[in-house]
Amino acid sequence: MMRVIINADDFGINEIVTTEIEKLIKIGAISSTTIMANGKSLPLVEKIVNEHPEISYGAHLCMDEFDSLTGSDTLYKFGLIDKDGKFIRGAIFEIKDYPDELKKAIIGELSAQIDMLLSMGIPISHIDSHHHFHTIYALKDVISYVLDKYGIKKVRLCNNISVFEIVKNNILKKKINQSNDEAVSIVKKKNVNVVSKMITLIKLKYLIILMNKYYNNRYKVTNGFESYSSFLNNDNVRKRYKDKDCIELMCHPGHSGKQYQKEAIEVSEMLLVNSTNYQLISYNEL
Repeated sequence: MMRVIINADDFGINEIVTTEIEKLIKIGAISSTTIMANGKSLPLVEKIVNEHPEISYGAHLCMDEFDSLTGSDTLYKFGLIDKDGKFIRGAIFEIKDYPDELKKAIIGELSAQIDMLLSMGIPISHIDSHHHFHTIYALKDVISYVLDKYGIKKVRLCNNISVFEIVKNNILKKKINQSNDEAVSIVKKKNVNVVSKMITLIKLKYLIILMNKYYNNRYKVTNGFESYSSFLNNDNVRKRYKDKDCIELMCHPGHSGKQYQKEAIEVSEMLLVNSTNYQLISYNEL
């Protein structure tokens, strides 16, 4: 029987998301959630955590949305926050080089976020991150420093997407009902250098493999990580993990957008939880 962790991301980001996650906790549809220490709804989070110790609570580290807890001059210098101390969305992914000065500032920010959760009495089971910045290979030593500093032994893996899927999602951009010929035509019309793009994407895949190996060697991790909807609805995704012991499935209850709303309904229906093929566990049990 495969063990499954169902984790709801963005706990504390706002009242709507936090309340929707609480509903899923109450019915037993999820086993874990990760908290944004710089979110807008921390008082509600604290109340829910105290009332529901049955699931695991991780830190959803954030470097590209809402307020920085440190407001570091260095983060401003490198363009990660604006003059008001707010993170600039996506900026963390645009950095080409992470000098020691910047790494030190990032460590300070992540430490402040974890300290915030610990000050609320929240036991941190593991870490992941908002928009998955903790999977940036150049920041592996930063993430490790923070994990080791707080004695956190568990971390979310990178999404181990196949090269075929990367190519399909990033080059062809085709609709489901388009033929391969039509898709190739679209690529040609846009003058896309397919070979160059392929090399870049293969490098991306290689870094994913390296990052997962790095985490596997140092921390306790699952055997894989996917979105809940992908695992539930895609036979090929499920086959990828058919011989694995434990995987994590991510969901985003309370967010706008048809896909997120559809996924929240799927999670609430508890098809995996009630299946004899899967055992729901939390990160505390990993």
